[in-house]
Amino acid sequence: MSDRLILLDDDGAQLNANVEMDERGLILHSRSGRDRNRDYRAALEMLMSRLDNGQVSYRIYLDSRPVQGVDLAERELSFDRLSPVATRFDELVRAMNEGSSSHGAWRRLLIETPGTSAVRVREIIERKGGIVRLPASELRKVTTAHIHNAVQKLLSGGDAPNFAPSRDYDAFTDAGLPLAPKKVFGLALEEALGIEAYPGHFSAGWGQISFDLLEEAGLWITPKKEGVARPKPDPKRIELGLTGFVPTEEERSWIEGNPKIVSHLKRERAPGLAREKRAAFMAEHKRLFCEDCKFDPMEKYGPEAGAACIEVHHHRTHVANMEPGHKTSMEDLKCLCANCHRVLHRKLALGIAIPV
Repeated sequence: MSDRLILLDDDGAQLNANVEMDERGLILHSRSGRDRNRDYRAALEMLMSRLDNGQVSYRIYLDSRPVQGVDLAERELSFDRLSPVATRFDELVRAMNEGSSSHGAWRRLLIETPGTSAVRVREIIERKGGIVRLPASELRKVTTAHIHNAVQKLLSGGDAPNFAPSRDYDAFTDAGLPLAPKKVFGLALEEALGIEAYPGHFSAGWGQISFDLLEEAGLWITPKKEGVARPKPDPKRIELGLTGFVPTEEERSWIEGNPKIVSHLKRERAPGLAREKRAAFMAEHKRLFCEDCKFDPMEKYGPEAGAACIEVHHHRTHVANMEPGHKTSMEDLKCLCANCHRVLHRKLALGIAIPV
């Protein structure tokens, strides 16, 4: 049996990271140069996450050549074992560089796994066991009810231990609470198929069945980082209002300050609703203008360009206060210029009362 481990991420891609078995556990070799172990961070976070999920206790020690003769107890790295793996990684980097002139070096580590056999450690890390992608027909057996049950389980303190915390996306509930999309779909898949679900069973990301079903169930999926491109959605899904939206950086700050604004933004951006309001407003007034400041962009910029300056705002019944089954009427909506609309959203996020 080779001592070298092949690390595959949840989508089956091999990481560029040198990890090998050791009689004491695992060795993660250092990161250096342009290409040597360039996936060091992803590898260390994956190792910790999979050991956590496998309920394997472990300790991490600095194992660079200059300290290999030092007693293990003196080179153990401390970190908060209850924090997310991304936070743990940052704590470990600070600890491994303490007292050094370098503050960002990613050094060789020994991950000790006392009480767990090497065979078991390898099995957990390499995730062997024949897990394959499920066909679309099986994934689509997940219903909105399954997804809602999964959300409630996570919000009630439950977990999906086979799935790591999300690094790339948040799935916001109507109350503005962020959840890991893979955890939600994994739990829903378990209920739908009666299996123990793993990341290898499905792909995640926009354009994938898992994200489509999460959005159809009412979750609002957003990237954690700016600049993540969303593929062009299917026109039919746009028509049905089944696509999520990417918030701007300012909107993300509003969401963090007042999570209930998620529901407001989601409903306001429903394409059919905004289109219907604009059509009704045009039929009544023969033009589009801001109902607050009275600015007429069609007069200034022309009919086609000017129409893009008018946005639709929920103003009479705030979404956060709507009862289940609330039916929005045209009187609930208001046509506003982009500036007035932005100011009202800012007030809403800050909890400032807005007259109707």
